[in-house]
Amino acid sequence: MLKLIWITLCFTFSCKTLAVETDYLVLSWSAADGLLVDFHAVVDLPTGFKHKSSSLSQQNILLIAADGSVLDEVSVAQASYTRSEHHGHDQIEGQWLMNEELTFVVRAAKGQVKYLSLPFELDKNQSLIVFNDLIKQAKNKAPKAIQQARGSVDNRINLLIMGDGYTANQASDFDADVDSVIAYMQTFEPYQSYTEFISYDRLFTASSESGADKPTGCFGANAVTVDTAFDGSYCIASIRRLLTVNSSKIYTAAAARPDWDEIIVIVNDEEYGGSGGAFSTFSTHPAANDIFIHEYGHSFTGLADEYDSAYPGYPACSDLNGPNCEANVTDVTIRDNIKWSYFIDPSTPVPTPETSQYSEVTGLFEGARYLQSNMYRPKDACNMRLLARDFCQVCQQAYVFKLYQVPYAQGSSLSLIEPESAEPASLTPTAMQAVPMTFSVDTLQPSHDLDVTWLVNGLIVASSSNG
Repeated sequence: MLKLIWITLCFTFSCKTLAVETDYLVLSWSAADGLLVDFHAVVDLPTGFKHKSSSLSQQNILLIAADGSVLDEVSVAQASYTRSEHHGHDQIEGQWLMNEELTFVVRAAKGQVKYLSLPFELDKNQSLIVFNDLIKQAKNKAPKAIQQARGSVDNRINLLIMGDGYTANQASDFDADVDSVIAYMQTFEPYQSYTEFISYDRLFTASSESGADKPTGCFGANAVTVDTAFDGSYCIASIRRLLTVNSSKIYTAAAARPDWDEIIVIVNDEEYGGSGGAFSTFSTHPAANDIFIHEYGHSFTGLADEYDSAYPGYPACSDLNGPNCEANVTDVTIRDNIKWSYFIDPSTPVPTPETSQYSEVTGLFEGARYLQSNMYRPKDACNMRLLARDFCQVCQQAYVFKLYQVPYAQGSSLSLIEPESAEPASLTPTAMQAVPMTFSVDTLQPSHDLDVTWLVNGLIVASSSNG
């Protein structure tokens, strides 16, 4: 696992991160109807808020200013698919389904965005959509209302945990289920070592009835229909264990916590099931937590599946010819050119045989990304190949890299120096005298120590290990 051991603190006085009025739009697209607005709210988000990018494709919507410059990009790659990935024997039983309708969120500071530009896959004409026209469309649609909500400024990845199928008197059950999911997540590395980098936010929404729909096609005489806030249902595409919720309703409710980076949804039903895509959905069956752990590897870290069951038509990748593959798969077989070569022991053969001798080492194992040959994974069995397994070193490293890449505020990423923690907070010129002074900051702390170096005018004056 990647271990960050060096940060340099060139002391400057921390400034408050200001909030700015932001348009929060829930949008949907289909070939039949084009782009539609499902919801609009005015929220407060930190200045310089940016959307989390996706590494799965370049299928991004551009937010364009009046001068033609690109302000931000919104990935719809994850919204393009629903993933059915459940426990199997030798590897995950997986199936990807193409969504006919894409649902996604655009968050943009008021007055900054002039146009939206859809990717070629959605709009063959590459036309520019006037942003204010979308807001007007939302205001003209009843019963959607303009709301006010505030996003926190907390120098964390905001993981918003929501629930479906919990009635008003089951709020304590929801809290217990959230606590259980968080505790389970923290048994996996690197989630455990970097748990302080995550803000585990929760948003309770009461449903009229408990559970989820169980259609006749999969459940026969045991079929049931229930009235829930987010329309949770099994048997999507006639797959009994494929459990989904209404994306538009989820994103609309999430406007109450508009600073989310990632959303997961717990469905209050004991039947095993779940799904992945733009966010993870999973039931309260004990084994369903593993679906979330794996899907978070997709939606947050941008990891590829490592199993080799065929998925015809899935977009190809190549570290030789492009577009580049995800961090944990490659088609490179020359040892020194493998992107995780520094994890491979010189005594480990490349490609690596799937034998007991190499079952726990990092190497180059053939079969990954829905291909049985010519595509390779780092380990014989990783969580991205078999649910409930540990993540390999390569996947762990990719997660740590992503933590530092997700935009936070004012156009920057997470800071190892906690905002507004500097002491003293400011100095006047008269205070700058040749006398000893004490400065301090709080650090965002992984489980390992951080080596902290203090400099004055570029010269080291102190260093320490902060544990």
